[in-house]
Amino acid sequence: PPALALAMSNPSSAATVCVRIRPFLAREKGQTTAVQTDGNQIAIQVGGPSAEWRQFAFDQCLAADAGQEVLYSQVGEPILRNALEGFNGTLFAYGQTGSGKSFSIMGSEADRGVVPQLLHRLFGVVEGDARPEPASELRITMSFLEIYNEELNDLLDPRPRQKKLFVHQHPQMGVYVPHLTEAASTSAADAMRLLDFGAKIRATAQTNMNSTSSRSHSVCTLRLVQVFPNGKIRKSSMNLCDLAGSERAKKTGAIGLRMREGSAINSSLSVLGQVISKLSSGAEKKGVHVPFRQSKLTHLLTDALSGNSVTTMLANISPAHSEAEESLSTLRFADNVKKIKTKPKVMELSREEPMEMLQTLQEEVSFLQSALVAESTLMPNEISRAIEGAEHLQRSLCVRGEEWANAVQQTRALEAVQQQLLQERCLPLYEVGQLAGVKAGTPYLLNVSDDPALSGCLLYFLRPDPETTTIGQGGPNSIAPNCVVLEGLGIPTRLAEIQWSDAILEGGRSIRIFKIAGASERGRLLVNGRPLETGEGAMLIHGTRIVFGWAFCFRVVIPGTGEPQKDDISFENFSKEVMQYTMTSTMENMDMIKAVTQWSADLERRGYGVDEREQLVDLVGEVMVLVEEGNALCKEVNAALPGTPPVTLDIGICLSFLAVPQSGGAHRAPPRPLAVVIQVWRGSEIEELRLLAAWPAWDFERRLQWLRDAHREVLKRSDDSRWAWKLSKDDWWVGDADAAGAGTDEGVGCAASAPAWPGGAGGSSLEVESAATTLDPR
Repeated sequence: PPALALAMSNPSSAATVCVRIRPFLAREKGQTTAVQTDGNQIAIQVGGPSAEWRQFAFDQCLAADAGQEVLYSQVGEPILRNALEGFNGTLFAYGQTGSGKSFSIMGSEADRGVVPQLLHRLFGVVEGDARPEPASELRITMSFLEIYNEELNDLLDPRPRQKKLFVHQHPQMGVYVPHLTEAASTSAADAMRLLDFGAKIRATAQTNMNSTSSRSHSVCTLRLVQVFPNGKIRKSSMNLCDLAGSERAKKTGAIGLRMREGSAINSSLSVLGQVISKLSSGAEKKGVHVPFRQSKLTHLLTDALSGNSVTTMLANISPAHSEAEESLSTLRFADNVKKIKTKPKVMELSREEPMEMLQTLQEEVSFLQSALVAESTLMPNEISRAIEGAEHLQRSLCVRGEEWANAVQQTRALEAVQQQLLQERCLPLYEVGQLAGVKAGTPYLLNVSDDPALSGCLLYFLRPDPETTTIGQGGPNSIAPNCVVLEGLGIPTRLAEIQWSDAILEGGRSIRIFKIAGASERGRLLVNGRPLETGEGAMLIHGTRIVFGWAFCFRVVIPGTGEPQKDDISFENFSKEVMQYTMTSTMENMDMIKAVTQWSADLERRGYGVDEREQLVDLVGEVMVLVEEGNALCKEVNAALPGTPPVTLDIGICLSFLAVPQSGGAHRAPPRPLAVVIQVWRGSEIEELRLLAAWPAWDFERRLQWLRDAHREVLKRSDDSRWAWKLSKDDWWVGDADAAGAGTDEGVGCAASAPAWPGGAGGSSLEVESAATTLDPR
C-alpha cells in the first residue's frame, strides 16, 4: 500500500458514528427496504410499508452498495492517522447478529475489512515513512482477547493460567490488562497470522462452551511506539472491538413468539447501554455515578467512552422490514453514542521521561508491597493486583533497543507454541496449500458458525485408507489419540470414525461415516439433520452437513467437485433441518399424536382457530430441540455429580378457564394467548416426581445457557462440591422468576402454582397440560 503522508490535526472530542446498511440476504428476497439514506441522514420504517418513517442523522451513512474501501476510508483511515499522531483510537462494531459486523471488521480474503486494510497501511508506514517528521523507529505489538461470561481469555496464548486475567486502570497510563500476551509484530503477515490464530481459538472455545451462537466480544489492540531522531517518544494504541450480537430477542418462527435473551446472555451489552445512556445525558458533569466497572467490557472501554481516546462506532443494520425493530434499536443506541465526549490527548515523552516514569512505578511497587505485608491491610487482593499492574507497566516501558529484539524473539517462540496448539486441535486453513504430506484433493471437514468471523476457522483433513479419521474427546480418558479432538456436550471418548480412499473417490463413490459410541455414552451425531444410531453408517458427499455433539457443525469439502449452494451451507440451514427432523420424528410417536389430538380438541372448544392450533404445534416443535439438549445437559451433570437429584425437562401449554365459551355457545369469551412453558421435574423412577418450576418458552434459551455454563464448569472439575450444593437446591432451578418476567405472565403463574403432575396429558380441566417430548418423564 502507498505510504501515508500525515500532518498533525486536532481530532474532535465527540464520538464519531458511522452507520452501514448491509445488502439483502437471499432469504430476504422480495422484501421492500425499510431503510433509506440521504447523505448523513437515515430514515427507517418500522411496522410495515404504511408506517411512518423515523429520521436520524449521523456522521456517515453508508448504503448497501458502499464497498470495503469506502468503509475503510470513513472509519479506518482516521483511526490510523490519529494513532500515528499520538492519539489513542477505538473502533467498536455494534449491531444484531447477521447485520454485517464481522464482515465489516475482518472481511474476507478477497474483500478485506477494516482491520486487515489498517494493518497493511500501518506496516506500509513502517517500510517507508513519508511524513514530514518521520520516525527513526516504529515498534508495533498486538494483543487479542475475548470476553465471555465476564471472563477474559487470551486468544494469542490460550494455555491454562494459574491466575485469571483482569482489567486494571492506572491514573496516567489508562486501562490495560496485565499479563495479556503482547506479541511483537514486524510485518502485516505476522499480524494477520496472529489474528488468524486468535479466530481459530475463539471458534473452538465457542463450541466447547456448548454454544453454537457467538455470545462473546473480542478486542484486538495494536500498540505503537514511535521513536524520533531527536529522542522524542510517541505512544498510542488502537482498540478494534467486535461486539456480540445486540439483539434482545430471537424469533422462534411461525407463531412469532420472541425469546428474550439479550440482556441476560449478553449482560455486558446491557451495562454498555446503561453507561452510554448516562454519558449521553451528561452524568459525569452532574456528578452522577457511571457504572464502568459493572462489567469487564465497559471497564475495558472506559477510556474509549470517556477518557483519552478518539472513538468511532460502526453501527451495522439490516435493510429488511423483518429486522426493522432490531435496526431501530441499533440506531437509537448509535444516537446516544454520538452525544458522548472524550478527552483525546497526545502521549509524547522526552528522552528522559520513560526512566522517570519507570522510577515512579518502582517506588509505587515498593509502597504497595509494604502495604501488602502490613498487618493493617484489609484488601490483599486489590493490592496484589495493583502491584501486578504496576510491574506490567514497568516491563512495557523497558521494551526498547535490545529489549525490543528480545520481544521479537519471544514472539517467534510463541509462534511455535501456537502451531503446536493448532496441530492438537485442527490444521490451520491458511497453510492448506503448503502442508507437507497432504495429497492434493484430500477431503476435509470445515466448520460452520452463525458468526461469519468464525465460520471456516477449523479444518480437519480426512485420513486415507488404511487409516481412519476418529472423532472424540481428548485427555487422559481417551482410548487412543483421536484425529479430531472435540470437547463438549454429546462428545464421548470415541464418537465416530470416517473412512475414505482414493479408489473410492475416483470411482465416483463417496466417503462413509459411522457412529461407534455406545448408547450409554450419550454421543450425538447428525448427518444432514438425521441422527445416527450406534453402528449405523452414512454416505458423505461434497457439501454434506455433519453435527458432532450439540455444538460442532461441519460440512464436508471434497476439492475439485464444485461448491454447494451458499444457502445449503449456512448455519441457518443446519438449524432448520435439525428442527424439521426432530418435529417429524417426534410426531411419529403415538403418544405425541394422542396428545396433539387432545390439545387440538381442547383448544377448539376454548375458541382457538385452526391457524392458532397449527402455530402452537410448530412452536412446540421448535422448542423441542432445545428441550432435548437441556435433558442431555441434565443427564451429564447428574452423572458427574452422583449426589444431585435427577432433573427432567418437559414441554407444557398453559390454558386459562377464562377462554372457555359461555353456555349455549352464542357468545365466546375472547381466547387468551397460549403460553408454552418448560416444566422442570425433580425425581426418578424410584422417587415421586415433583414439579419445581415452569419456565416460559420465551425465557428458556436464557435458562438453557445457565445449564450450559453449569455443565462446562462441572466437567472442568472446578469446585464440584459447590456445584453439587447449588444444583441440589430448588432455588437454583426456580430463581430469577421476577427478573425473567414470569410474574407478569398469567399462564406461567398458573403453571408454577399447579400441583405436581404425574405425567401424561391430563384432562382438559387442568390448567397445565403436558406437551412433552416424552409424555411421562419417568
